[in-house]
Amino acid sequence: MEFGLLALPFLALLCASLENGLVAWQQEILQQAVVDAGRQIYTGQFQTANQGVTNQATLMSNFKTALCTRSDGTPRTTIFPCANVRISVTQASSFSTAAPVSPTATNGSGASDWNANFGSYTCAGASSIMIVQAAVDIPVFFTFLNSQVATLPNRRRVLQAATVFKVEPYTAGSVCS
Repeated sequence: MEFGLLALPFLALLCASLENGLVAWQQEILQQAVVDAGRQIYTGQFQTANQGVTNQATLMSNFKTALCTRSDGTPRTTIFPCANVRISVTQASSFSTAAPVSPTATNGSGASDWNANFGSYTCAGASSIMIVQAAVDIPVFFTFLNSQVATLPNRRRVLQAATVFKVEPYTAGSVCS
């Protein structure tokens, strides 16, 4: 009798703990990927490698490749599909005005969905202050203990990561012509 009363809450807490552990791990993977890829912009390495490329979609694709690949060229180990990561690289006039763009927005019915203004790439020149963000949606399995998590439709949670930095002065030409 006692086992029957305690088994359901125990299993619910166990499952919620496992899910939250996986979420924390995925969050750390995403944050490290953003920092590593952002460092390529910070040092001018990304701009130099993409010199002469002006198409925003190509630059976004190339940056997503940098985000999903380790510095040694091997694919980054992730639980979430790296192809689903959404990226925003924007410029700020100062650190005090650097504000991230929200990856989600409330639609007309009051539900959250992806923000159409989130995915963009702004070219980083020497000494520019840049905001690099990434967001990815992951499934939510146990919603009864995650009531305060902002979720998308179809029981999905949004993980976000960001870094803000001032680009080092580098001597190569700019990505944008």
